[in-house]
Amino acid sequence: MPQQYKYKVRDKSGELILGTVRGEDESSVESYLESLDLIPIQIRPKRDFSIRKILRFGGSKPKSEDVVLITRKMSTLYRAGIPILKSLEIIAEQYEDAMLGDVLLSIRDDLERGEHLSDCMAKHPTVFTHIYVSSVRAAEASGKLDIVLDSLAESMEQELVTREEVKKALRYPITVMIAISVAFVILTIFVVPKFTQFYASYDADLPAPTRLIVAISNIFKNLWYIIFPGITLVIYGLRKLLKNPAMKPYVDSFALKIPIIGTLLVKSALSRFSHVLSVLVASGTPLIQSLDIVKEAVGNHVIGNEIGKMSEGMREGRTLAECKPHMKHFPKLALSLMHVGLESGSLELTLKEIRRFFDREVQYMSSRLTSLLEPFVLIIVAGMVLVLALAIFLPMWNLISVFKS
Repeated sequence: MPQQYKYKVRDKSGELILGTVRGEDESSVESYLESLDLIPIQIRPKRDFSIRKILRFGGSKPKSEDVVLITRKMSTLYRAGIPILKSLEIIAEQYEDAMLGDVLLSIRDDLERGEHLSDCMAKHPTVFTHIYVSSVRAAEASGKLDIVLDSLAESMEQELVTREEVKKALRYPITVMIAISVAFVILTIFVVPKFTQFYASYDADLPAPTRLIVAISNIFKNLWYIIFPGITLVIYGLRKLLKNPAMKPYVDSFALKIPIIGTLLVKSALSRFSHVLSVLVASGTPLIQSLDIVKEAVGNHVIGNEIGKMSEGMREGRTLAECKPHMKHFPKLALSLMHVGLESGSLELTLKEIRRFFDREVQYMSSRLTSLLEPFVLIIVAGMVLVLALAIFLPMWNLISVFKS
């Protein structure tokens, strides 16, 4: 695997030059420097003793926000007339202790060897997605690199905003559910059994809700060493199962059928579709090829299949109107606008309007998600509280009747 090497060299005039370069080993670095008519004096691996590097902060995958910032900076510097090589070096200095810094320097070194920018980025799939690389490749061919970089940054920013809106909307119901679940477990294990012992001392009959809670309490107390590891294993197994590519069609199909959540997933996928397609079309990628790329990027297998059918239909010479029966999740208005855009030669502008429409839809629904989920949360919380209340207070009424008798 390539790593960074520090070098000391002299040029033809005898001037000493210091720098860093990436290479497989010292001999390959030496050959590279000699090809630049430089005389190597010293070459050694660059050591990084920074705390950030040692502790590996940030994990193996960079944040999406950082990729957006890098894209914006590359576009700005490119428009300012600064060559890509220099731009990458400038941006890399801001991520010196992070993985992104190494990635950008690696791209710079590959560019110096004569490779295309898109090919250099394709070597780092954890940073630059297939969509990103395809857009840059098309931009290189059409000479619209700055426009495409701006579009990519805008698309990623919108996706981040949508993701944050959904997280914000789900935060409240999830917090409530966790809190009531913890309270239920604590009351079940520690509180209700104490009441039960007290009632049993008076030979009072325990009602069904109390017996149910006592049974749950006994199970937790006697089998906790099996239950908690079992729950952990089930969660881990489910996560592995859901990430299995073979299960994705079934999982995505089921997710779309969930009330409220399914509708939001559809709108989010369509928003991503319009964003990515507009970026690819703006970069000069042919529409059919763009659709083939987009179907892998929408994040849902069912909607991806519909996009694939649209691509197949257009490849066979059918119009978008003829493809409508296969596009169950696509609004007819969006397909009609795309058809008009194709006919008038203004597809790029039409896609921008469709993109704005879907963005507003996603933002509106995500902002209302909390209020839409509240009835379901209240029903679950009310049910758990009712069971606990009956388990605690019904024996009290029975105990009063015992005292009266």
